[in-house]
Amino acid sequence: MKKSHNVLLSNSKDLINNSVNSLKKDGIVVLRGLFQKEVLSEIDKNWDLNFKYPSLSGTIGYFRTSHAKAVLPLFLLGKSALKVALEKKVITIIESYMKSKCTLAEANAVWHKPTNYVYFPVHSDFAEGWKKSDNSKYELSKKDIRSPVGVGAILYLHDTKAGAFKYSLGSHKLFSKYGQHLKNYPERMRETINNNTVICTGKKGDLILFDDRGFHGPDQPSKKDRSVLLLDYYRNKTFGHVLVTPHIIKITDISFLDATQLRVLGLGAKEMVKREEYVSTRFKNNYFYKALAWCIDNAYFYTHVKALLKLKLRKRIR
Repeated sequence: MKKSHNVLLSNSKDLINNSVNSLKKDGIVVLRGLFQKEVLSEIDKNWDLNFKYPSLSGTIGYFRTSHAKAVLPLFLLGKSALKVALEKKVITIIESYMKSKCTLAEANAVWHKPTNYVYFPVHSDFAEGWKKSDNSKYELSKKDIRSPVGVGAILYLHDTKAGAFKYSLGSHKLFSKYGQHLKNYPERMRETINNNTVICTGKKGDLILFDDRGFHGPDQPSKKDRSVLLLDYYRNKTFGHVLVTPHIIKITDISFLDATQLRVLGLGAKEMVKREEYVSTRFKNNYFYKALAWCIDNAYFYTHVKALLKLKLRKRIR
């Protein structure tokens, strides 16, 4: 980033307060060296296993949600992913900044393919009138949006320059006055937002925390792949104890979590979106879905016919 004070080492003095102050001022902070190499190595190992092929009929693999993006529910990467998402220092920073308890509302591992066009433009995640879906009961008010209703987090899984995260410093203080899309803002405001945007090139293991109300997105077009963990923590005083959709977790991975971590993870929380309506199920609307479903349903037809023929032959021999 252009402002070096926004990059804080995990062992730096007064890390919590300095991180909170950076979020208040600029809407973003980068934490470096927070996770041990063993944690990152375990994530890499499980990443290679899960992102080798798409998931088909229960096989291990990712969900394809667009040409340029593949997604995996984060905690299928195992215990190390939980250690990242529920790091106690991170929880303390977020809850101190929000002045509220928080809930980890969304958590995904995301692989971005390189493209020569912008497929995910700069945006704000929240604005007055925001609802997670048409069926959501809760709608953000003008008063709500003046508080940090959500804090996003992105973990780089490799040294990242191409496709790095970018953020418009201080844009969270605009409170998304003209909505979530930059194109709807007056020209002078668009110029200010763009001029204040920094590209967060970083090292493997860097964790970026940012106020979701600020304008942000991946730097595109990009000529290289980008592998990241994406998380979003919602403010309980605004939304209550809710998840966007329940996390998929291996029960054997959660034994080390304490009461605070389990609460942030969503124990006892309500859901905003049912799993069958979540973005990871988007392929059901794809043109090829029915054809591929037919192929999978009939993948064992040969063995079925083979078994029937054997049965007939046995009857004839008798």
